[in-house]
Amino acid sequence: MRHQDIFGKLVAPALIPLLFLVNCFAQESTHNSISKPTIEQDGSAEFEAMVSRGYTPLFNAKDFTGWRNPYSHGEAKVVDDEIHLLADKKFFLVTEKKYADFRLSVEIHLPEGAANSGVMFRCHVDPDAQKKVFGYQAECDGSDRRWSGGLYDEARRGWIWPSTAGRSEEPFLEHEEESKAAFADPAIANALDRNGWNRFVVTCIEDRITIELNGVPTVTFRDTTDASGYLGIQHHGEQGQTYRFRNLFIKELPEIPAEDSISLTDQSPVSVKKIDENVTLVDFGKVAFGNVALRVPRSGRGMGKVHFGEKLVDGRVDREPPGTVRYGVSEFRKGSGEFGTWIVPTPVDVRNTEQAGATRAHPPAVLTPKSWLPVMPFRWVEIEGWEGEFKPEYIVRRAAFASDWNDDASSFECSDETLNRIWELCKYSIKATTFAGVYVDGDRERIPYEADAYLNQLSHYYADDEVEMAAKTFDWLIENGTWPTEWAPHMVFMAHAEWMYSGDLEWLKHRYESLKAKTLMHRSGEDGLVRSAEIDQNRHDIVDWPQKERDGFVFTEINTVVNAFHIEALERMVEMARAIGKSEDAEAFAARAELAKAAFQMTLFDEAAGIYRDGVGTDHSSIHANFFPLAFGLIPQDKLAGVIEWLEQKDMQCSVYAAQYFLDGLFNHGSDQKAIDLMVADGDRSWKHMVNSGTTISWEAWDLKYKPNQDWNHAWGAAPANLLPRCVLGAQPETPGWTNAMIRPCPGGLKYARGRVPTVLGPIEIDWKNESTFTLTLALPKGMTARVELPAANRTTGVFVDGVSVQAMKTSDRWILKDKITGTVTIEAK
Repeated sequence: MRHQDIFGKLVAPALIPLLFLVNCFAQESTHNSISKPTIEQDGSAEFEAMVSRGYTPLFNAKDFTGWRNPYSHGEAKVVDDEIHLLADKKFFLVTEKKYADFRLSVEIHLPEGAANSGVMFRCHVDPDAQKKVFGYQAECDGSDRRWSGGLYDEARRGWIWPSTAGRSEEPFLEHEEESKAAFADPAIANALDRNGWNRFVVTCIEDRITIELNGVPTVTFRDTTDASGYLGIQHHGEQGQTYRFRNLFIKELPEIPAEDSISLTDQSPVSVKKIDENVTLVDFGKVAFGNVALRVPRSGRGMGKVHFGEKLVDGRVDREPPGTVRYGVSEFRKGSGEFGTWIVPTPVDVRNTEQAGATRAHPPAVLTPKSWLPVMPFRWVEIEGWEGEFKPEYIVRRAAFASDWNDDASSFECSDETLNRIWELCKYSIKATTFAGVYVDGDRERIPYEADAYLNQLSHYYADDEVEMAAKTFDWLIENGTWPTEWAPHMVFMAHAEWMYSGDLEWLKHRYESLKAKTLMHRSGEDGLVRSAEIDQNRHDIVDWPQKERDGFVFTEINTVVNAFHIEALERMVEMARAIGKSEDAEAFAARAELAKAAFQMTLFDEAAGIYRDGVGTDHSSIHANFFPLAFGLIPQDKLAGVIEWLEQKDMQCSVYAAQYFLDGLFNHGSDQKAIDLMVADGDRSWKHMVNSGTTISWEAWDLKYKPNQDWNHAWGAAPANLLPRCVLGAQPETPGWTNAMIRPCPGGLKYARGRVPTVLGPIEIDWKNESTFTLTLALPKGMTARVELPAANRTTGVFVDGVSVQAMKTSDRWILKDKITGTVTIEAK
């Protein structure tokens, strides 16, 4: 729980106008420095960051190995780890190797005066042509035209995006007005630093080309002219001018994260049942992503079938399941005369393999290794057409899980058996969805989404003790972000959570600059609040998903939920900036957060009702407009009781995604009984409903009737995997790397709870009993201290550690120990 400062300062009224002007000036002068990435002057930080993120250098900073100059003119020099190009006529330095699909990053520094350069990609070299190099170019425009980041077709078709009469072919002139308007937008027009270093990032995936300049997306275009080619850098030909290039990196695509971190595990069936003479039903006990290895049937003729399914109907695999519940069928040949086993792959769903999106644009799906053959989620298979007896040893499921998954790393048990079943469901959900090597959205698209990934990340930390997947997913999403407004701040949350878990400051340093574009500052006004244009209100602003889970939320230009995320992202950026020594950034983020918080409270709080409105221009108050501020610690102390009392009257009027924040807010503000009641509530909007349904992986939504196309294998529905150990057991990191922990149990009426919480320093063992006294037995790993807060029953008068009275302060509902705890102790509040 964030502790708020109870002291304030009074400002003389006469000083307010002056302070307001100074504040506005300061805000304006610092806004740009914290709203987009900063490129350091010497380039070493960027180099290290790219290597850390898995990129391959294209230039060795010593010579031009791997490069060539196809012209008889032009000079290239290596100067202080940079490439300097000099010429009196245009020329290009190009790679010796061709590339197809990739993400390319190049930094360019233009000379003073008239200058024009660019990055060639998928380009071609014709040694006999007058213009030897031709093809795609990401434009670096030093003129007042300001078309840097544009897509140009060098020595061939001219301007593609933006397009212009006389310099573009007819098909491209169809979007002349639209593309010129895009480049007139200040965000793109001012993206180039005319007197400094500029980072161009070009991504080519199949026919889709995207260009970013200094973190600003400038072009997304589909073109089928070239699928591969060389890379190049340009000198425009101005005599006496030196063009400088550095930090040239490439990442060839597609990446397949599972190759290095996921293994296939052979699993025997838990039951084999003969349905009739032609069909055998095989049950593997739980759903997992995989395929099967089948003993080759040496007798018989023709083809047999393997039906894969997540759902049964009338004791058979459901071949027409609802929504996106999975079913598929594959064939095998009988009587081949071969010995051994066959791998029977599952059918391929094109959505799970699309890289550019054939029918609609989306980030690339995460591919699994070709050597596996296709996989899908299933629990049951029906073997159709097998002649004779089918024995259990004839088949195994090859299930994909994280290679280093440790089932013993975590545990949870309490006095409520339903909560125990919920824990097991949610923990296994995290394990089962590690199959892709990064966190994906179940099996619909197999694409990471930021909010899904953050919830998955939190739960993974509390379920397993090897969690490199969180950092891998962050890097994937930085390069393949998705469209919802609130998903961008989740990237800040992911980076902060990884730093708090691992304590790896170097990792954070290498990714800090990329986070600046994720705070939504580019949409904020002079008051610090984020604005939502019409397209944002109609499409980008999420609030909750699916749409019917929004509790009637009314979308307006100034949206309470969006701004709560914005402020929380700024607050976490303050912490991270300070940690890596960016003190000026930290102060600027802090000032911006304070500005936004003041406006948030003044503008969005309904004083008469004592709760928050959905936004400016509506009197409607959804639970989302109140539990997100509660979870993020945005509610002033004197307003807390009213908001909490109002929320405690509400049911689960939100999705499984938003429930993470709803319950977080309740647990952290003394409403643990309400939080637990919501988890185990009767009806179809709780995790009790999920476990009673028989599912073995958490769902994307509470029920099919709330989202008819929901997945049955969605880790964002597994929030109790982190909520139960974080809040009920009460273990959270208070300093990066778990060097100091907060132990703050929230019993919520439970009689006891015990469990193991994995950390980078080793497991924390917690065992508490909630009787006439509250007794906590705590075992901390070596190198960890803990601050302890215990529930304070009405009649308790003190706290004892191993039977010795210790100093502790009693608040309304907590005993807060003065001294930190180490090692293994028993603590009693009695």
